[in-house]
Amino acid sequence: MLGGLFSAMGRPRTALYQEHTLGAPGERVHVFYSCATRAWVIQRGMEAEVRHLVEAWHWMYFETDLAFGGLSPQNLHRRPGPGLLAISEHVAHVVRSEASIINRGLFGQSPRQWEDCLLRQPEFGWPPTMLEGPINPELERMSVDEVMDAYLRQHSRCYELAQTCHLSPDHVFKDHWERCTTVRDRLRIAAYHVAYHTGQIYSARHLLGEETPEN
Repeated sequence: MLGGLFSAMGRPRTALYQEHTLGAPGERVHVFYSCATRAWVIQRGMEAEVRHLVEAWHWMYFETDLAFGGLSPQNLHRRPGPGLLAISEHVAHVVRSEASIINRGLFGQSPRQWEDCLLRQPEFGWPPTMLEGPINPELERMSVDEVMDAYLRQHSRCYELAQTCHLSPDHVFKDHWERCTTVRDRLRIAAYHVAYHTGQIYSARHLLGEETPEN
């Protein structure tokens, strides 16, 4: 049955989530395509609320094409005013924070396991610290397409990892993050954070004199 299912699905271009009933009667099996491994992954037993929270967070990226649509390359790395991040810095901060929330906050991974690319580095973790100096020169060399591609690619990595979370939404973590102690809290903050900075990207574009497709 699985062979026929996967054959019918084919190989999508991006991460895809589907739910199917396979095996024992009523058994819930989640099937998704991993862009990283280029293979379909079968996952059993993810709690419904956790799955819905993961999907709600993932949905926060549905306006990415509009947020970046028509963005002038000269405005990508410009800070629109004192105390304000450049658009590329908003992206770097979201990527870093999301990896910290999911890889460290949900799965307890050590930094050496996930600080494996430029945008996941600690320097992008806190905007006030980022604003103490100039924009990272390596980030500043990236084009609009490169920044947007990295943004979506790194989110895809976190999304695929989150699909393997088998914890209860009420599971309480015993770590330093006192305001967000449960799985539910951490997935909610992941969604909120993306939405917040998407709005900030629109605002930055307006302050730089651009007209945006939305907002």
